[in-house]
Amino acid sequence: MAFLDNASSTRVDERVIEAMLPYFRESYGTAGMELGHSRDVAAMKGLENARKVIAESINADPLTIVFTSGQTESNNLAIQGAALANKDHGKHIITSSIEVMSVLQACKALEKDGFELDILDVDENGLVDVGQLKKKIRKDTILVSIQHANGEIGTVQPIEEIARMTSARGVIFHTDATQSYLKIPVDIQAVPINLMTMDAHVIHGPKGIGALFVRKGTRVERIMEGGDEERRLRPGVQNIPGAVGFAEAVKIWGKDESDNLLSLRHYVEQKMSTTLEDYRVTGHPVKRLPNLFSMVVEQIEGESMLVELDMDGYAISTGSACSSKTLQGSHVLKAIGLRPEIAHGSVRVSLSRFNTKEQIDGFVEALVPIVNRLRQFSPLKRGEYFMAKSEAKHEEQESSSDDDQSLG
Repeated sequence: MAFLDNASSTRVDERVIEAMLPYFRESYGTAGMELGHSRDVAAMKGLENARKVIAESINADPLTIVFTSGQTESNNLAIQGAALANKDHGKHIITSSIEVMSVLQACKALEKDGFELDILDVDENGLVDVGQLKKKIRKDTILVSIQHANGEIGTVQPIEEIARMTSARGVIFHTDATQSYLKIPVDIQAVPINLMTMDAHVIHGPKGIGALFVRKGTRVERIMEGGDEERRLRPGVQNIPGAVGFAEAVKIWGKDESDNLLSLRHYVEQKMSTTLEDYRVTGHPVKRLPNLFSMVVEQIEGESMLVELDMDGYAISTGSACSSKTLQGSHVLKAIGLRPEIAHGSVRVSLSRFNTKEQIDGFVEALVPIVNRLRQFSPLKRGEYFMAKSEAKHEEQESSSDDDQSLG
């Protein structure tokens, strides 16, 4: 099978597995504060070496790296922990409409505790308007959380500009860099980010291990009770084999890997443009992840396309209800102005070091006849498929107005 869904997860590199094995077989002690025997000492060394590697990858101090179970926990600790620790300064939080659910739900959960939340719109390419963000910041704004890059459409946000603007106003800035980590380098010394989420399983590391960068001086309150592990911010026995594997994945990541991924993505784009008809690329045409190509295909339901491609040996993802395991379509595609019936034709191809041009050739050759066959049964009319975001927003405003009148 050609796995083209690497924004979801990646194959663990064999070298990562080899690096982890000693911490299952020999150095399987814990890294608690009170070290007793040699296995604990070896485990502690493995954990702290891993912390140093992660820190060096973003030019940070090892003491600023907190290991977590992954993206979801890091986002919750950053958002809820920062909000609770700084509520004496204000209770206003800002995020965007295309964040991952762990960010959106963590922000919305705080509303139950009296916090106010502003969710920024994005344009048709998925970009946040920094000018709108600047206007939304108030005297009682304590936290802004904007992702570095979107894992569905690939759009990269101007986090450097956002970080400098929030820093100048004394507002904590968190960014979820899960999809961009290592693919787009970030120098923490040059960019005043307060909190940054990272995860191992999208860079050929193991699942169940992530990290949160916490800049010195940033107030964060723990959201779980327990011991004093991880600077007292994340109590519990650390996943030492996972941390070692995470660090090994970082060490393996080469300086030219992002360039290689970008070259493969350009190859996908070229093949699509010369082979497939009636589709539209989603996400920003330039400011996007090097390994991610996303599009919506006219007159197609993504889940049908996904199933048929899977039968032919190609794993992709779609923003349809089927892939998201909900009865609603992708909130990201909705945010950029696509109707649900359009969003159901979405396709995401995300690449890794294990993909080849030959696999892409095979994928496109399999995709075209599947699309042509499915179009024969589509109730959607050709040429009437796409909708400007301004029209979608107008419809929503009219619907909202009607709801208000009915309530009145």
